[in-house]
Amino acid sequence: MSQEDVSVVLAFHAAYNAREIDAAVDSCAVDVNAVPDATLFPESCVLVGREKFRDFLNETWSAWSTSRDTPKEVLDIGDGRVLVRADWDGTGSASGVETHTNLSQIYTVTGGQVARAEYFFDHQKALEAVGLEA
Repeated sequence: MSQEDVSVVLAFHAAYNAREIDAAVDSCAVDVNAVPDATLFPESCVLVGREKFRDFLNETWSAWSTSRDTPKEVLDIGDGRVLVRADWDGTGSASGVETHTNLSQIYTVTGGQVARAEYFFDHQKALEAVGLEA
């Protein structure tokens, strides 16, 4: 297991959970590619660059008074890729409604920075994307 790659990804998660979006994005490459799950964000496309990724993360936070992405399983896939299966919890800012879901993420780490972040609300699709089966 590449502990370095895993550490970069876990530091990104910790910064995001602390609402330190600038710190999270600073752990990414300048030309980071972020791929939101099209099943939840149908208008989404690949976001290129720190600013677009920062805007996306800030937008996701704007709807929630609380939010937490808690890694439950972290797998070093190799080739700089880290698969994270997480529990995501949040409380709506306007509604106060609490929600819970699973979120799988594939991070590609290059040179000690997140170069790509892909999000999946279907863990099977995340497994398939890294060439694994459930």
